[in-house]
Amino acid sequence: MQVTGQYQESDGKGRRGFIKYGVRLPNLAERLVRTEKCSDFAKRTLTLRAIHAAERRPGGGEHMTSAGRTSNSPEVQFTLPMRALKIKEIRADVRSVGVEVIPDKVIVQGIIAKQVFFVGEDNIVHHFPEEMRFSALVDVPGARPGMLVQVHPSIFNVIAVLSPDGNQIFQKVIVDVDVVVTDFVQIHVAEDPYGTPVITEAVVGETIEQVLETGTVTLDVPATKVTEIRATPEITGITVNPGEVVVSGNILKQIFFVATDGSNRHQGVVAHFSVTAAIPGALPGMNVQVHPDVRDVAFSLDPTGTLVAQEVLLDVFVKVTETVEIVLAMGEGPLIKTERVLGQGSTEVLEETTVTLSQPATGLVGITARVDGVRARPIEDKVIIQGAIVKDVTYVTAAGTQATETFTIPFSDFAEVPGARPGLNVFVRPEVRAVVFDPAQTGTNISEKVIADIFVTVTETVQIPVAVEPYGLLVKVQQVIGEGAAQILVEKIITRVLPITIEFARILVTEMAQAEKQLLLEGTIPAPVPAIKVRSVDTVVEGVTASVMGESVLVEGVVIKQVFFVGTDDIVHHVEETLPFSALVDCPGLVPGASISASARVENVIVKIVQNGTVFHQLVILLVTVSCAREQVYQVVTNVIGPGVIVTRERFLVDVVEDGTVTRRPLDIVTDLTGPRVATVTRQTIPLVRIVDGTIGPVPVSVVTGATFNP
Repeated sequence: MQVTGQYQESDGKGRRGFIKYGVRLPNLAERLVRTEKCSDFAKRTLTLRAIHAAERRPGGGEHMTSAGRTSNSPEVQFTLPMRALKIKEIRADVRSVGVEVIPDKVIVQGIIAKQVFFVGEDNIVHHFPEEMRFSALVDVPGARPGMLVQVHPSIFNVIAVLSPDGNQIFQKVIVDVDVVVTDFVQIHVAEDPYGTPVITEAVVGETIEQVLETGTVTLDVPATKVTEIRATPEITGITVNPGEVVVSGNILKQIFFVATDGSNRHQGVVAHFSVTAAIPGALPGMNVQVHPDVRDVAFSLDPTGTLVAQEVLLDVFVKVTETVEIVLAMGEGPLIKTERVLGQGSTEVLEETTVTLSQPATGLVGITARVDGVRARPIEDKVIIQGAIVKDVTYVTAAGTQATETFTIPFSDFAEVPGARPGLNVFVRPEVRAVVFDPAQTGTNISEKVIADIFVTVTETVQIPVAVEPYGLLVKVQQVIGEGAAQILVEKIITRVLPITIEFARILVTEMAQAEKQLLLEGTIPAPVPAIKVRSVDTVVEGVTASVMGESVLVEGVVIKQVFFVGTDDIVHHVEETLPFSALVDCPGLVPGASISASARVENVIVKIVQNGTVFHQLVILLVTVSCAREQVYQVVTNVIGPGVIVTRERFLVDVVEDGTVTRRPLDIVTDLTGPRVATVTRQTIPLVRIVDGTIGPVPVSVVTGATFNP
């Protein structure tokens, strides 16, 4: 059965695309595909298996590419640094993805970074890194340059076969590329209290202001003719005032002219401009988009040839939007990409400190505060919030002048948001509710407290069709222009360039390594008396033990916490809790019987009063660190012989691995490789014992571990 055509696929996130295929299916696959019970995913899997089977048959190996052209698919070939007994695993991921939009198509390019793990003749697992480039041409009808593109590449499959002599690995890497093209549009949407809650940008207003910049420029040398003036605007500042937006910027002008000696010359000029756009409803803190555009450039040269009169007319487009939460009505309107609200929560931050001024104050004028640098991280049913409260303290000095000093106080907290989980998006809106202080304070130590509310909204990115209402709310959204998908088979062949000969050796290096793991401990402590405020929290980690379990280390211990709090009787009380913990920290290459050490420290503690002051809810973020001796076999270059290559070598005392045995002896290792034939050099820093009129080391040394050469 010869199957050709295309099928539509959805990845569960609203992305849909078409995959083209053309392959002859085996009998079983033919029967399954002909039945209506076979899903598109099953058809896709059977088709790929048929492709793999066809490529393994003599004369096979042809497939239909994502662009619809038939091409040969040679297997990816790597030359291993040593003979392998078996392949342990191959890890691959996509990096450095770039996109370019052309009419109706999207070009996707990137790099596949692979980590090849194989068992050598010494029965040690070795590592061989490699990179491969890939490119895909994805059809997206309606796509145009300047539109937004979201690319989701993923490794669909990696097929690897070890050659009979163990010197090469033949690979096929299949990459799925999903593309979504969107463009910003303004639409009037319908709202429905039972619809989908989303966070979007409501349009407050927009306008176009014109700027006419005129002036005269004195040329550095006299000219007979000005051939061209190119003007490029840039925005340097945007200020939002009630009902207006002030835009400032520069016009970068390039004057091209013919000098009196007949030479073509250039002279650059920078002109400043400022414009005020009236937008009713605009308020400080709202979002502003400014797009300047050059409408016209006019110029004239005076008879002396030294002065150029020029005019530049700019159109400055200004749009003001506000981030709002609305409930959209679903309908048959355009498909938009937006943020669907999954949950919301809030927390109150009470920050009470005593700041030290640089000079004594005779009186306080005022203290203002704002929340800055807020970061949020979702975990299961909670959002961890970190940031800083920035306070400006204005006071009167002993000399009778006013001075202002700024203080930054970091804080950590969390908000309960049912349904939150890692990987979702978080929107944070902080508000300073009050700044409380005694204006009669004097001296250098000033006490004050800041109360702030932190509101968080957890969302996920979705694509939904909305209902259009001519008189509904005007919003700025990303409309989905089109989607597409491609599946490509990456091809690359790496071979050694002759007649250059490169010699390797394997050395066994024992080095100290560190591995870390972060733990999140959560629990509650009953308050001995009703609490109204947490004064401080002291923590100490004790009883840390470590035990080896294969290539991992089990670390156990306890965190002892003392919570000092103010009770309803205005007396400071404290409650102590012992919180045990255990963590399994991976330490690949751990030497059997080697000494290990482990430590743990508290990175952060967040304690909140809940249940009307009767319970303390606390989160402890713990960092566990393990230090251990690790053995690793490195392949290093000992010599390179051939024309056009300059080799720098040094002598080291190392443990050389040969035929499964380890021998400690001096070895010359290449530390630098240059010359016209050298294309790329791979290096690695290894602790080695250098032999220079004696023994020095071990010290970190950058050595050559591989190279490629030009023909």
